[in-house]
Amino acid sequence: MRIEELKGKLVLFKFSEAIREDLPLFQIYKDEVWAIVTGIDNEGVWIENPSYELGVWWDENGNLVPSDKQVKEKVKTNILIPWQYIKALMSVEDERFQKIKTERLPGFQAYR
Repeated sequence: MRIEELKGKLVLFKFSEAIREDLPLFQIYKDEVWAIVTGIDNEGVWIENPSYELGVWWDENGNLVPSDKQVKEKVKTNILIPWQYIKALMSVEDERFQKIKTERLPGFQAYR
């Protein structure tokens, strides 16, 4: 398998110890996570968090929402993991494993 073939697939990532303390910022709570690969470049691998909890500070018109009315919403995000922090990757070739019908992936919410 070539690394480029991982784009669009659900992949298991094992991260190095050097990034472990920074992972909670991205709502990753273990040094391993299942994630969909959204991009691959020279710097690293882009992975998707389908329901990152983010405070919403602006309304649909771009106006700042008062702090007492700000709420957290789940949004889809992409996270760049630099190559030096990836210890290992695993892809499962069984097609059933790649047919995802839910926004909830193991690794982001389920491993909390």
